[in-house]
Amino acid sequence: MGRRGISWRLGAGCFLALTFVLGLAACGPPWWRKGRPRTKPRSHAEVELLSRLAELLMPCLPIGELFRDFTVEPSLADSCLLSPGIAVFGVLQNDGAALFVEYDGSDQGTDGPGCNSTKQHKTKALLRYAPEGSCVLRIGHATGNRRSQGPSVDVIVNTWRDGHEPSLMKAVSQSVWALLSNCDIELREDVSQRLHTFQVTEPKPRFNKARTFVSKAELTRDVETKRADVIAFLARDLNFSSTHIETLGSKFPGIWGLSVEGVLKPTSAWLQRVGLSRPQVARVVARFPQVMGYSIENDLMPKVVWLEDVGLSRKQVAKVIAVFPLVLRYSIEANLKCKVTWLERVGLNRKQVIKVVSDLPQLFGCGIEAKLKPTAAWLEDLGLSRKQVAKAISTFPQILSCSVEGKLKPAVAWLQQVGLSREHVAKVVATYPYALAYSLEARLKRTTAWLEDVGLDPQQVAKVLACHPPVLGYSVEANLKHTVAWLKESGLSRQQVTKVVAGFPPILGYSIEGNLKPTLAWLGDVGLSGLQVAKVVARLPQVLGYSIDTKLNPTVMWLRNIGLTQSQVARVIATFPQVLSLSIQNNLSHKHVLLLEHLSPDEVCDMILSLPALLGCSYSRLEHRLHVLRKHDALRKLPKLMTLTNAEFDRRFPS
Repeated sequence: MGRRGISWRLGAGCFLALTFVLGLAACGPPWWRKGRPRTKPRSHAEVELLSRLAELLMPCLPIGELFRDFTVEPSLADSCLLSPGIAVFGVLQNDGAALFVEYDGSDQGTDGPGCNSTKQHKTKALLRYAPEGSCVLRIGHATGNRRSQGPSVDVIVNTWRDGHEPSLMKAVSQSVWALLSNCDIELREDVSQRLHTFQVTEPKPRFNKARTFVSKAELTRDVETKRADVIAFLARDLNFSSTHIETLGSKFPGIWGLSVEGVLKPTSAWLQRVGLSRPQVARVVARFPQVMGYSIENDLMPKVVWLEDVGLSRKQVAKVIAVFPLVLRYSIEANLKCKVTWLERVGLNRKQVIKVVSDLPQLFGCGIEAKLKPTAAWLEDLGLSRKQVAKAISTFPQILSCSVEGKLKPAVAWLQQVGLSREHVAKVVATYPYALAYSLEARLKRTTAWLEDVGLDPQQVAKVLACHPPVLGYSVEANLKHTVAWLKESGLSRQQVTKVVAGFPPILGYSIEGNLKPTLAWLGDVGLSGLQVAKVVARLPQVLGYSIDTKLNPTVMWLRNIGLTQSQVARVIATFPQVLSLSIQNNLSHKHVLLLEHLSPDEVCDMILSLPALLGCSYSRLEHRLHVLRKHDALRKLPKLMTLTNAEFDRRFPS
């Protein structure tokens, strides 16, 4: 019961004290209540001196309430804001009057005339704002052009050293003496008595409230200074706009307390040494400003070293940080190593792991149980082998960031609707996993609709997608339409174009300038007419992808070397364009040697001209028929007889 009573009385006492202080501030005269406490100190010296005078003049009011700004009509002052040093009420005999105490802070021998004029103007503005009977005490160090004028009193005090209490107390005592001795300042009796007591008391009071206030004000000033320095650094070194700086500050308020020279500049320089450009550093800071508060030695450098130990080059490390700066936040043991270990368990080798980490650093932000494992399991359920899953992930790491329900499953369902079997879908995903990330409406459906417009039936469309899924990655406007238009301009009919696209869809990905036009020109240079060129392309569209230097020219030279003229070479190609697809070393040369075992060089050339497709027959079939026809002395009939089926040939020429 005793403890409860003591606790209640203590709480009630605190409440009454708080009510008294707040009530005193709230019940000040109207002119005083219109003001608001100043949030930013103007100078350390002003706060040191005036906070002690504030504690002497109004000991019951929080000191910060006396450092006050007042909003006034423009007609009363040059500015809409009046900011006296401190504004005090209830200390003059005229109870509602104001006592403004100003600190000029000039330690020069003389104030310039312009400066004096400004001070006088401010004094007049303060007195116009305050009630009649108010006065201004202006404290300074200068000796020239100072004189008291009615309600404005000037006092000269000694200067003091920062933090030197005795010299500061001397200035306080001189200010108090001016208040007591000037007849223009009529203090209340209790206030005058309090000031007299201060003057005669030794040692002087410690002014604990004032000291605390000065410390907080100094901290505020330091924060404001640091904030200004940080803003200047962000704008100057990283080219941040004011809007971006404000956004960054809201994301990471702690940045305002960081030292520019001690933290921000070294961290920015370190990121650039890692390999990031200055614009990339700016983007990293914008996305993850907390990085600027990390220790280079303890937080940042270990992540870079670990990434390099995984196998990434310094350039790849810089790319990882630029794309996904949050990687610098994650724990090596609890996060980064776990993700790499999981990739290796899925079946990726170290080279593939490096590619995945470099291409998709966001992987480190994905949960293994919540995201990575379910995606890999879904790929296996689709029909991919473990090896194919590893290949799909290494080919297109972004598949791990796609939503199974929202992205992957709808894409697979659409492929099946188009006509692909489950096996074909698995093949598409294994060889071209990018297809699963394309927009269903903007890319997949639009591409298949275009293929149908070209003339392909649904079965042919499904076959094109199954055989060459990269066609889904080609732009209809920027790629597909241009290629088809070029084929038509080259002389192919609509039916031939349809046949080419259905039979060899990779042609849709060839460069018109880099592949198609040069090859078409080469066919013309060989000696084919425009109509023959169109037929060759229609029958062997793959020819447009062959290298002129390493494939086409060597084949023509081989035909010339066995004895054909240039015009005969053109005739062979026009009649049997597939000759351009055959290997000289593994196919043509062996057959030519075989023919020469039974025929003269001229006879071989004549037979090739008579039946160019002879060069496309299998070696065993050609060898068998040459052997049989030799027995029957009918070698000259070889071109005609090569077109017979095996059964028909054996019936006519029993071996």
